[in-house]
Amino acid sequence: MEITDVKVTVIEVESPMGAQGSMAQACFVQVCTDEGIEGNYLAASGGSSGRGLADIIVGVHKPMLVGQDPFDRESIWDSVVNRHTAQVSMNALGAIDVALWDIAGKATGLPIYKLLGGYRNKIRAYASTLPFDTLQGYSDYAKELVSKGYTAIKLHPRGGAKEHIEACRVTREAVGGEIDLMLDSMCRYDRREALMVGRELEKLHFYWYEEPLWNSDLEGNRELSQLLDIPIAATEAMYTTKPAHFTPYIANHIVDIIRADAQRGITLAKKVADMCDAFGMKFEPHSWGNAACQFANLHVAGAIRNCDFFEKMEPGELYDVCAKDTVKIDKEGFVHLPTKPGLGIELDLDEIEKRTILTM
Repeated sequence: MEITDVKVTVIEVESPMGAQGSMAQACFVQVCTDEGIEGNYLAASGGSSGRGLADIIVGVHKPMLVGQDPFDRESIWDSVVNRHTAQVSMNALGAIDVALWDIAGKATGLPIYKLLGGYRNKIRAYASTLPFDTLQGYSDYAKELVSKGYTAIKLHPRGGAKEHIEACRVTREAVGGEIDLMLDSMCRYDRREALMVGRELEKLHFYWYEEPLWNSDLEGNRELSQLLDIPIAATEAMYTTKPAHFTPYIANHIVDIIRADAQRGITLAKKVADMCDAFGMKFEPHSWGNAACQFANLHVAGAIRNCDFFEKMEPGELYDVCAKDTVKIDKEGFVHLPTKPGLGIELDLDEIEKRTILTM
């Protein structure tokens, strides 16, 4: 089998994290082969324009890909990683890598997680939520999520440390003690605030405490992990495609939980997860993004033993645009691994066409 072409379609989508009515761009990536098997992925633009991402995929990576065997993922990965220069390039690499895994799954008739090793066929989900303007909003939505079957919820509150503590407190009061809760601070605190919030989360019996400090503050993260009993998660916002960049956090046990995602490549996520497993650490995939991104990360979670959850975006309808297949929880709060070959998601090509602003 040989790669014959790489196509990119830039589309416009609603931005879940932006102001109401704000728009973002994404790239529908198609890697074509001489046997008619096509690898497809819908990639986020990574904080840049869709045109910027498309330019890198088509202008930089396509000439290297055409003529290659799509099964030579390690060789292709090494070649592309050596060209990595910025976050948008990271998403370009991820898009190519996921599309190659999609080809391999379709060619063999297997879902990707089976090709990766296959550890489980379902995993507990946590609802990864958006911020609210009022404390009542956190309380009401948490109750709604529990009524749908969720047994775990993660918060992304607005504001600073004090606002975050209040949001966490009202959420715990709303759902009781049986629901697992997490806080994603998104690197907003200084060291004093991080310790203050962490101590409050311990009183509230939160499951983990995510990115309280900048990932570059290794000493601060190490000290915080030693002072607190609640597990600290980090590295989600460490924008890199190189497993070696995670090594200090893993080998030195700077934190308790490592996070990365398939947006920078299924290959990268699985490599880092296996490194964590070798050191007895948890790896929890970061699954923020559209349905295709969520499917890619779900395959990683299905192939490793050292994660407890799948991150399910809520409200789901904000993220499931251009997808006919979506990730859903069952009545016990689990999501099930895809059974279709490859990535296992059918994208809505008609909707993609309606939203198209550029083809390359």
